[in-house]
Amino acid sequence: MNFNELCNNVLKIDGDVRFAGILDKNGQLVSGGYKDGLASHLQSDESKMSFHYASKSWESRKNLSHRVGNERFAIVEFEKVKLISVPIDGNNILLVSVEPKIDHNHIISSVFSLLSK
Repeated sequence: MNFNELCNNVLKIDGDVRFAGILDKNGQLVSGGYKDGLASHLQSDESKMSFHYASKSWESRKNLSHRVGNERFAIVEFEKVKLISVPIDGNNILLVSVEPKIDHNHIISSVFSLLSK
C-alpha cells in the first residue's frame, strides 16, 4: 500500500478534512500531513503527543479484540476538531483530522472504500 497516495486521497474526500497521516505503533508520523494552507491547532510537540496518544489508545483497545473483534475505527470529538483513527494493518493506523461539523460517517465509508482498492 502506498501511504503517500492514501493520505493524498483521504485529503481529497471532503473540503473539511484537515489532516491525513499514517502513524506507526509508536506514534511516529510515517506519511501524510495537513491540507495545503492549513495549520494544526496544536504546536509541533503537542502534535507529536497527540500522535502518541492515538497510537497507544489503539494498542490498548487491541487487548479487547479477542472478545469483541478487531477495531474498525475510533472517533474522538473535541470542540475544534474530530480525530478519526482507522487501523490499516497490524502496525499502522490512519489518523484523519476533520472539522467538527462534518458527517464522520461519510469520511469513514470513503476511507474504507479507498482501503479496499
